[in-house]
Amino acid sequence: MFHYIFEIVRESGGPAVFGYITSRTLVAFVSAFFMTLLIGRPIIIQLYKKGFRSFERSYGDINSQSKKGTPMMGGIIMFITGIGNAILWCDMTNPFVIVLIISAVWFGLFGAMDDYLKIKHKNPDRGLSRIVKFSTQILFGIALAIFIVHPSISPLPSNIADGMQVPFYKGILFNSPFLVALWIIFIIVYSANSVNFADGMDGLAVVPSIFIFIVIGIFSYIIGNFIHAQHLLYHFIPGSGEIAVFSGAIVGAALGFLWFNSHPAEVFMGDMGSLFLGGTMGTAAVLIRQEVVFIIAGIIFVIEITSTFIQENIGFKNFRRILYRAPLHHHFHHQGMAESKIVARFWIISAIMAAVAVITIKFR
Repeated sequence: MFHYIFEIVRESGGPAVFGYITSRTLVAFVSAFFMTLLIGRPIIIQLYKKGFRSFERSYGDINSQSKKGTPMMGGIIMFITGIGNAILWCDMTNPFVIVLIISAVWFGLFGAMDDYLKIKHKNPDRGLSRIVKFSTQILFGIALAIFIVHPSISPLPSNIADGMQVPFYKGILFNSPFLVALWIIFIIVYSANSVNFADGMDGLAVVPSIFIFIVIGIFSYIIGNFIHAQHLLYHFIPGSGEIAVFSGAIVGAALGFLWFNSHPAEVFMGDMGSLFLGGTMGTAAVLIRQEVVFIIAGIIFVIEITSTFIQENIGFKNFRRILYRAPLHHHFHHQGMAESKIVARFWIISAIMAAVAVITIKFR
């Protein structure tokens, strides 16, 4: 909305500063942060009064019952402020922004339904079934893959839309609409579930998500700018720079949420928050075709979902548990490591891997 206002001001001879992507990204970040602080506590209070409170699983030696009763579904705070500021500061005629808004609504909606069922049944295992969760994720992945790969509707140049790119290599590895479509579906399912698995300790999932959106914002700004893309040997994608503004809004909202979610947490993001973050970051990575960079920056999420897969499949089939608990953060907690130390170390690893992802810009 403000984008159009400032465009009118600029065309009338006024300052053009707010027409720049960098300016709108920073303003979206700051406004989303302070808006989250403003509405966060009233929403937390209402969640508590309405009975939207957590029901923690029992992990044996791990004492998780101390968190019982903490308000959940706090992802609604990030959703309101993040998407709200994206709408305020992004160009809403941009197809990339429209797809990201649809992604946020889709994953946020099913996440909220999952949280509601858990609260209704007072049981953390009685939300949406795995079949329903995977079906909704795959369905969105298929729709996104068609949107990206189909030449008549894709906003990407044809050679990029169905091309596979990797860091440290300036060209396209190969072009294959079918394989790229499968890859996109995998990324969406992986992204949504990995954040969901990592959301098990105060602040654990939100900070790595912030780092990932910062990386995505940097790459989308470069790829969406013809001069920068040409200089750094990236394939120019017209209009993709608006994803940086969207990312700025989400980073601001997530950082504001951390104000309330840091240990000891006053609110949990719930599946609404984790699926919303995971789904939108995966979608953003696909839109700029930097999925491998996204995986590098989000290595913590890779570790978390892989540890769960190993524990539930490989370990179980061999009648022996490989880890004490899964995901991995519960394994360390079981061994006696303090929650705050686990979270801090995961944050450090996330920061380092985000830096590695950014480093790939120059080494091509």
